[in-house]
Amino acid sequence: MKKTAYLLMLTLFLVGLPVINASAEPMVDVQDHWAKNEINALQERGIISGFEDGTFRPYAQVTRGQFVAFLVRALELPKGDSAFRDVPKTSKLYNDISAAKKAGLIMGTVEGYAKADEKITRTDAAALLDRAVQHEGDYPEKAQLVYTDARLISKYAYESVQRMTYYKLISGTQDNKFQPLKIANRGESAALIYRMLSFIGKLEGSTPVKPATSNPSITSLDLGDGNKVQIRLNTAGLPLQYIRQDSVTHIRATDKNYYYHIGSAQNSEGTLKVTLRKLDNSDTFIYTQFQNKGNSAHSASIILPFANATSYDVSRIDSYGMVDRKHNDTFGIDPSSHPIGLLSVKNGDQPAGNVMMGKNYISLKREHSYPNGQKSVLREFLEEYESYKILQNKESASMSMELDMKVPANAVSESWALLSNQQLFESKENKDHWFKRSIEEYTTINSWLTAEGAYTKLPWSVEPGYKMAFGRNLGNMQGGIYLEEFQGLKERYFYDLVLNSVADLNIFSNGALRTGNVPVFKTEYTSTWLKKEYGTTAPYIDTRHNENTALFLKHTGEEFGIEQLAAANRKYADFLVQQKSVGNIIQVTPSSHLIADYYAPGSEKTHVSLNHALGEMRFLIETYQQTKEEKYHKTAREIQTAIEFLHPRWIREDGDLWYQVNGRMEFNGRDYPWLTLADLLLSQERFEEIGQARSKVFDEMIRSKTKYLVDTKQPIKGEIVQMLRDQGFGDLVEGYGSVRTADALEKDTLDLLAE
Repeated sequence: MKKTAYLLMLTLFLVGLPVINASAEPMVDVQDHWAKNEINALQERGIISGFEDGTFRPYAQVTRGQFVAFLVRALELPKGDSAFRDVPKTSKLYNDISAAKKAGLIMGTVEGYAKADEKITRTDAAALLDRAVQHEGDYPEKAQLVYTDARLISKYAYESVQRMTYYKLISGTQDNKFQPLKIANRGESAALIYRMLSFIGKLEGSTPVKPATSNPSITSLDLGDGNKVQIRLNTAGLPLQYIRQDSVTHIRATDKNYYYHIGSAQNSEGTLKVTLRKLDNSDTFIYTQFQNKGNSAHSASIILPFANATSYDVSRIDSYGMVDRKHNDTFGIDPSSHPIGLLSVKNGDQPAGNVMMGKNYISLKREHSYPNGQKSVLREFLEEYESYKILQNKESASMSMELDMKVPANAVSESWALLSNQQLFESKENKDHWFKRSIEEYTTINSWLTAEGAYTKLPWSVEPGYKMAFGRNLGNMQGGIYLEEFQGLKERYFYDLVLNSVADLNIFSNGALRTGNVPVFKTEYTSTWLKKEYGTTAPYIDTRHNENTALFLKHTGEEFGIEQLAAANRKYADFLVQQKSVGNIIQVTPSSHLIADYYAPGSEKTHVSLNHALGEMRFLIETYQQTKEEKYHKTAREIQTAIEFLHPRWIREDGDLWYQVNGRMEFNGRDYPWLTLADLLLSQERFEEIGQARSKVFDEMIRSKTKYLVDTKQPIKGEIVQMLRDQGFGDLVEGYGSVRTADALEKDTLDLLAE
């Protein structure tokens, strides 16, 4: 008789069909089974049940769904509100699986499936058991595996097998094998669940096993308003030794930074930096960064306790759909996604706290140095990791949230969370809208946030060259999307994201932003294309990124009455005016010029993109409207004249527009599908605002571009279609069947239309 044990809780899979209603009478086929007592005990508690014929069938194989159902009933998990694509509400297992999902015990596959009907292996079972036990407390100790087939244990479950072996919840066969791929049966599952209940003290007469007294290093920081956060390093004997703390003041926010050694100062394996970014509404971003310079991997947890909490709910973003990762010719495939979701804690009927739970991002710092002493910096993305648990103590009406982090050797590990004592979303409709948008636009918004700014996927053509290069892209760091959402929906979460973006830009500018000295921002990573063509290396100035960043800051200042940002556009507008005197222009006629897209001292003059030139012209007009200073209007007119002089050469033979022109008056590149068309239409609107006549040349370019899109049957975004109709071009898109109003525009266009 081999009494093997295993099974329980997985992060990637799980779920199945429940067994048929049990009989209250002892089941007839277990009287001689080695786990008879365990099976009968669980039957009495309603955790497992038999079949209508009075049998239990202890040797029948178990599915993921059945095992999860056993587990949910054993732990008495609270009801959930969403499951997976293959577990509809009509499923008998819906309640069990949604409860497990809410508790963070199961995640499903990347496609959003639970795979409930698949048989559960010992490997899966070990991972599930570990997650169930960790849900009830912290049990971090790991055994050195001596199973003869340990090499066959999947990587994702290896540490789970180590932990469950250490605590003697699973064991090998008599010949010391683990049998990772063996399918578990119902009798074994019952024994394992019984053993788990005894281990955590949920069986009558059992004594709970307390977590090992390994004294994992914990640092506790006060957040104010009755809140605190704990950072725990889950490695026995390795302390977090305090180094120092400092603070940085932003606009309507303050960072408190705390620094620690991983280990002792004499034998440090790296550093931990915790940033508490407290906003003027008392909401706090919690940023955690481990820089592990040692050769050993560790794990850590971010812990947020709630003293008065009777219930909670987790609204996961992936319950609204799955990220569709399509290959992009410029960026490849972006492996990042979005935050985990929103934890809502209640004390009775009253809100007791909201937490937006970010994921854990693991990367390597990469840089390339140049002879002039400057360098290009970026990150090489390694992994996006998700693991959390909610620990609830019903007797004391308290609970805590734990976000787990991997801390691999010689790597950087970062996580974030946003804590508020108020509801981040007053409207469920608004929350649903944003969660869906977070999935659709996962490449640019709301994902890998750090105390130094957001990291997003970069093109392959960067230096140093890594296909998984991520960087602080100014176009994505500026919070135009969040400001637009706040102006429309007035939700607290968007206000927080706007102020967080302002703080990021203040960090990026070394504090200049807070003093009102809004700088011209420089891109910190090199484009190999710019380097090859013009010798341009980081840091350099990207005109379109600066345009959008300056507009975001100016509009934020106007929206919230922030004096330091009221004239945020002036510095960049002055920069555009000065480009003529420094020679960073393409002279088109004696009285007109275009400004080069990029600028770095010592590099050759770059090309001019049509959309950049139009954006600069409009930016200068807006600054003129604000200040009434003629120098801005004069430069805008010179750019307009240059664009018009080069017509009709802007138009390609097929009616589309050229993307750029260089100093030799050579036109190159295929234009964006919609961006430049929107720029042309917006420019005509701006002319009207200042009492200037429409540009006939711009109208010809609008007509040609629109006709090209219609003739080639390309979809046109609804916002642009409306502008075409408003400006008298409705005949071009009348009855045009490819108009799709629901699709989002490219990010630049969204920012422009948000004005």
